[in-house]
Amino acid sequence: MPLVTIKLAKPALSDERKAELIADITELLSTKYGKVKERVVVVLEDIEAHDIGFGGESVARIKAKAAQ
Repeated sequence: MPLVTIKLAKPALSDERKAELIADITELLSTKYGKVKERVVVVLEDIEAHDIGFGGESVARIKAKAAQ
């Protein structure tokens, strides 16, 4: 049983886009790798911008600087 976890930086995708992403990942694993669709598990996690950092700064801070 494949278990795929995808972490997405907020702003979050809409529920519709998340459903499309889940369907696309499931289809890929099924068609390309022969996995049974009913056994594919996809977990989406929304991560706050202040919980992600690049070069020692949070994404929230980087975005704030860019907006100035």
